[in-house]
Amino acid sequence: MADKEKKTDEEKKVFEKIKENYNNMNKMMVEEMDMASTHGGLTGNYREKMWVKFFRSIVPKKFAIEQGVLIIDSNGNVSKEVDIAIFDEQYTPYVFQYNTLKFIPIEAVAVVIECKSKSIPVEDLKKWSAEINNLEAKRSGIARMVTGYVSGETNNTQTGTRPIKILVSLKSYVDKNANKEDSVVEKLKNDFDIIITEKKQKEPTEVEPQIFTVKIENEKKTLKWWGEELNKKGVDKDGNKSNKEPEGIYNKLLDLKISDNEILSLNLQLNQLLMLINNPMLFPHFAYAKQFNIIVEKNK
Repeated sequence: MADKEKKTDEEKKVFEKIKENYNNMNKMMVEEMDMASTHGGLTGNYREKMWVKFFRSIVPKKFAIEQGVLIIDSNGNVSKEVDIAIFDEQYTPYVFQYNTLKFIPIEAVAVVIECKSKSIPVEDLKKWSAEINNLEAKRSGIARMVTGYVSGETNNTQTGTRPIKILVSLKSYVDKNANKEDSVVEKLKNDFDIIITEKKQKEPTEVEPQIFTVKIENEKKTLKWWGEELNKKGVDKDGNKSNKEPEGIYNKLLDLKISDNEILSLNLQLNQLLMLINNPMLFPHFAYAKQFNIIVEKNK
């Protein structure tokens, strides 16, 4: 009995160490990015690389991560530049290139991340988010499965797809006791699924250090809601969202929140969302071939 109790104590220490490591990671990231911001030669691209390193450490290896890409659809639409894109190359290996520019089909993209420092152009970010939403994934992909040949047209669990949208910023959010409408989080909460900002302390201490804090506006929604949102099941034929909470899985992202650990919470929550997307849509080769042929005809 004593051995079992001893083992339990040792196991608890392991979890304590893991939790402590994520809190330390949070503090170190803030310190390093703040330092980079005070030195002109270490801004912009350097901060993006730090975020790439962070997301690489928490998302499954099946996902590729690229900086500075454009996302396209088979209708010929192109997004504004995406600072960081997380996408699946296992099922959708197409990354079209023009010299060093990379164009990634919307069907493959799981996460898009916009990185900002101190300046937050709210209206520009709203337009950026809207352009991502306007990209249209096609369901015409065809593949052979164990049960036979299938088409995305028959997959009623995924009528489309859109990536998880994340904003990361060094700008601190307005304290909850201040004017809520002035908060960047408040202004952009419906444009980004996850907003990561620096929580400034007037006098950081060991107990209250400078850290990144994570805001998820819809963390109280069920995983069923999220699954339908990301896989377009919650959208009617006119493209309108349903306000009705769907029946099914009632677990919520809020239930994955670790109260004193923002980065560990993000790890659990983001990976849960990625599991709702799971594999990307079957790549619609015919739709992209059609778009290329339309261009050929125009140039004749």
